[in-house]
Amino acid sequence: MRFIAVEVAPRPDDLPEQIAWTDEIPDGVTGLLLATEWLDNVPLDLAVHGEDGWRYLLVDPTSGEETTGDPVSQEDAAWLTTWWPPQTQPHPTDPPDGSPEIASDLPPGADAAPLSPPSPTGSGFRAARPAQASSLTARSRSGCPETPTDGTPTNRGRSVERAEIGRPRDEAWAAAVGHVERGLALAVDYGHLRASRPFEGSLTGYRGGRQVPPVPDGSCDVTAHVAMDSVASAGERVARCAYSLGTQREGLRALGADGGRPPLSLAYQDPAGYVRALAEATAAAELTDPAGLGGHLWLWQPVGPAVDRLPLRP
Repeated sequence: MRFIAVEVAPRPDDLPEQIAWTDEIPDGVTGLLLATEWLDNVPLDLAVHGEDGWRYLLVDPTSGEETTGDPVSQEDAAWLTTWWPPQTQPHPTDPPDGSPEIASDLPPGADAAPLSPPSPTGSGFRAARPAQASSLTARSRSGCPETPTDGTPTNRGRSVERAEIGRPRDEAWAAAVGHVERGLALAVDYGHLRASRPFEGSLTGYRGGRQVPPVPDGSCDVTAHVAMDSVASAGERVARCAYSLGTQREGLRALGADGGRPPLSLAYQDPAGYVRALAEATAAAELTDPAGLGGHLWLWQPVGPAVDRLPLRP
């Protein structure tokens, strides 16, 4: 087995020599292509919905002030019609949007396989950002960013529907899958499905591990959740193999990491082994916590191998 890291940053000095480092995905991959929280950093345009349809949202890259721009292009309008149709504003008493339920809710004619996990679950810079208020407080649960819920700065006091146009992410994932000759492409990211798109979007910023307003001035990492069903459809068209989509909790449990406590008898028979097993169980429990890292969505896209070999089958 050979490990190749694909990253635009410089190679770390302490990285083992056995791990290759490159800034481009190699061609002819045979094996596993793993994209962990990559798609949520692929740049995209943001739009707001009004009486005359979808328009791009512009933001000043230094102040964060927002303005409404031109109507979206035909390509972006087609993507929005298919994958992010206008929706009704959620009532304040509705439950908060958390890990999206995995269910098949594709529009008529959409080119995608049914989602079927084991169980339901003015500067020209286009971007959207939450209100400059307290809406960016992070969840107390580790690893799960809070979806913004306030209105826009230019529309204080009333809510405006926003959409994150995921077409560039579809294209990025399709291109990545195209590098796999035979094997599996696995995307791991926070995301949502057509039936549960966040009404005001999910764009946020991170600096030093804390959520901050996503002003695109280079001072923070700007990220948004991924429309995983749209991405899945794009990858399927390239791979010509059915995909599977589920939560990280389901995926890791299918691979045998259930986070269960080791038997107490092991503590008497092999104290050191018990400590190691307990540490592994603790790590697995954190990775499968549905309110934290376990809320990641896993998109399994096989290329070539039998689909029945996947832990989560379509």
